[in-house]
Amino acid sequence: MTTWLHFALPLAAEILFLLTALICIYRVQKNRIYPALWQLLMFWAASDALLLAVGSLHRLHLANGLHTYEAYFYTYWPSFAINSILVLRVLHEMFRHAVRSVPGVQKLGRPIFFWALAVSVILAFAAGITPHTSGMSLLLASAQVLARSQSVLALCMVAFLAIASQTLGVSYSSRIFGVTFGFGLMATGNLVHSALFAYHYNVGSAASLVLEAVNLAAIALWAVYFLKPEPARRLVTMPVTSPLMRWNEVAQTLGNPAGQVAVSYPPSFMNDVFELVNDVMGPAGWPQKAVSRPSGPMAS
Repeated sequence: MTTWLHFALPLAAEILFLLTALICIYRVQKNRIYPALWQLLMFWAASDALLLAVGSLHRLHLANGLHTYEAYFYTYWPSFAINSILVLRVLHEMFRHAVRSVPGVQKLGRPIFFWALAVSVILAFAAGITPHTSGMSLLLASAQVLARSQSVLALCMVAFLAIASQTLGVSYSSRIFGVTFGFGLMATGNLVHSALFAYHYNVGSAASLVLEAVNLAAIALWAVYFLKPEPARRLVTMPVTSPLMRWNEVAQTLGNPAGQVAVSYPPSFMNDVFELVNDVMGPAGWPQKAVSRPSGPMAS
């Protein structure tokens, strides 16, 4: 098999699988429920089609090898970085859907999610960028940092859902778990591939083919999860002593309190109340035999 086929066949297969997943999502009208996932798949398919077109310029004798490589290089890495950012948005979207049954945790988890993202990016930069990194090497290192960050967060999300799925009412057959598990598969493959990428890289290497197979398996998994009916989400039932319940109460307490409105009573109403109490109790504080009904709004 030629080098061009090693390059073109995986991209063509990805485009086919991505279009299938998009059709499955649109068929069940979930593109508005999961807009971040929909945008990721759309961008992924479009970028793969663009890369396939750019990579075919030399084979179609529209550009020489050097110009084709430069065009592909400057198309691939920005697309790779944007794709990593969109993956982070999808992970945040899945997190919001997973904890929607506990609104306090959902509200408090939003800043925690972004803080965890910031910390993972800082640690990835510290591990992947050296003082001598500059120019194009900085671009490559930054894109790989984003990829490692979203891979770590994806694995954390899979572990979180695996542990707390029963408590949150999310079953393993739900689309939330299926989408997150697919990203977990991709994350595992990307982490292994990035470790091998630092030593040796070849388009037709076994590591690249295995990574592509893992990506296709994850996309096919998404298509299956959206194609089959999703079970109804269970109601969250937990004892009052549950730690999750306490965290939810703490999160709601830390949130913005409800607005307060000053309530005033009209003077006539307070006068009527005072006269009624005075007539019932009498001047000495003892009840009287006859009670006169006061005039005003209280009498009606």
